[in-house]
Amino acid sequence: MKKPLLLLIPFILLAFASCKKLSVSSAANVSIEDAANIIGSSLASNSSGLTTIQSDVALSSQALFSKASGCGIPKIDSISHQSPPAAETTYGYKEKITNKLNCNTNNLPDNVTSSLTYAGYFNGPKMFVTNSGSTNFTVAGLTPTATVYAINGTYKSTGNFKLKADTTKNGTVNIDIVIKNLIIKKATATTPAGITGGTATATISGSTPKKGSFSFTGALTFNGSSLAILTLNSTVYFVNLITGTVVKQQ
Repeated sequence: MKKPLLLLIPFILLAFASCKKLSVSSAANVSIEDAANIIGSSLASNSSGLTTIQSDVALSSQALFSKASGCGIPKIDSISHQSPPAAETTYGYKEKITNKLNCNTNNLPDNVTSSLTYAGYFNGPKMFVTNSGSTNFTVAGLTPTATVYAINGTYKSTGNFKLKADTTKNGTVNIDIVIKNLIIKKATATTPAGITGGTATATISGSTPKKGSFSFTGALTFNGSSLAILTLNSTVYFVNLITGTVVKQQ
């Protein structure tokens, strides 16, 4: 297995909440706040969530683009992530990334399409999850003169969850996140990398053994601060993208 790629500075997000009402359906005992916590944990860097995966994809795409080893030729990378000692949230994940360099009509490198699969677990203060999934992203902004990356694509996860505050809240969960024009400012000698724009739709669904099925769809908008704003059926939550902690807007 190859040495893990260095992570970008944890993606830190802020947004203005959307007023659009989004779907919520739950016959199970999974609440809107529970759903927000599940989404928050799936995004967070300290649970090796989507922010970590996006970092891996961006850096591996940049490496392939810089080598310019041939248009349309797949390049496979293997990456693993393990939580540091004494971490409040523990995790272990293995990833396989397949990148392909795409060229323009002049046969010059233009962007990278990336397919990633992963599997593992995380164990945090509020929940335990074992899951696997995949991502499909297109990464642009890879030229030496570009100051930002632009990422579009999808993140999918399926697995089992257990909420620690109430042991009856356990079962299966599927998460689908569609990212649109996520803008990531590249690191410089004096400033760290970070997200400065973009939006996403997050849909989770699943079931609990005794209480039935649940489904929630929410909106995320990214705007370059230490929080993300998640809107679920007009309820707004601030999500810490490092810890995955969610706080309801008052």
